[in-house]
Amino acid sequence: MVNIEDLPKEMLLEIFLRLPSWLLLRSCRLVCSRWRDMVDPLNMGWKEKCEQAGYPLGVLTGALPDWKTFYFLCRMKKNLIRNPCGEEGLNSWQIGPDQEEAWDVGKLSRDDSPFEDGTWCFGAFSGPTPKSQVIVLKDHGYWDELMDEVKPDIVVKDWCDVLDEDPYNYTLHVKLLSADSEVLCECHAEELVLSEPGETEWREGSYTFHNYPAGVRYIYFEHGVTGVDSGGLTNSSITVGPRFP
Repeated sequence: MVNIEDLPKEMLLEIFLRLPSWLLLRSCRLVCSRWRDMVDPLNMGWKEKCEQAGYPLGVLTGALPDWKTFYFLCRMKKNLIRNPCGEEGLNSWQIGPDQEEAWDVGKLSRDDSPFEDGTWCFGAFSGPTPKSQVIVLKDHGYWDELMDEVKPDIVVKDWCDVLDEDPYNYTLHVKLLSADSEVLCECHAEELVLSEPGETEWREGSYTFHNYPAGVRYIYFEHGVTGVDSGGLTNSSITVGPRFP
């Protein structure tokens, strides 16, 4: 009976090329020195691809970075929130019944915007119910095994213009959900890290999910303004990417 360790190098390499990179690094390369000597060049080949693409190699730490996974996470990284600033009205957002009149969209001038070229924003009036979206991770290429084994960082960012007045005027609720909608991890507005005050009233809040439980398949994002007559929200984002130190 042929043992897998006795297979020719060419056949082993063909098998290794079909396996997830984290399985190669965490398990296969530890079997013996022969396997390690075949796995390591495969990993370094992906490091060269990262260098050619201009990805920030210095952010990875550890004795043996997984360059293949890093490459694909950098390549796939994008804002998963649809219509984050309101250029498409309220499209892609879920709002409560009879709440259409409580939300509006408009273009900010350069003087009123936290961004140099101005931007669109959502206006909330008379404390409407929050608006929300559900993100299906698989629709954006983030397959189950990647989320369960690698657990890439999930970074939430949002801009609001009432945070200087009172942080409690802004509401945020982000939930990491399983396939059957069980809440595996969540964050609220009071957990955000706020940017330093700038020349406008706008401030950015951010939160990063690290090392969350396995099973995340959906992300629920909800935000709003309460306790004031009006407030603005813009440039909401959720990104999935490499785990930075």
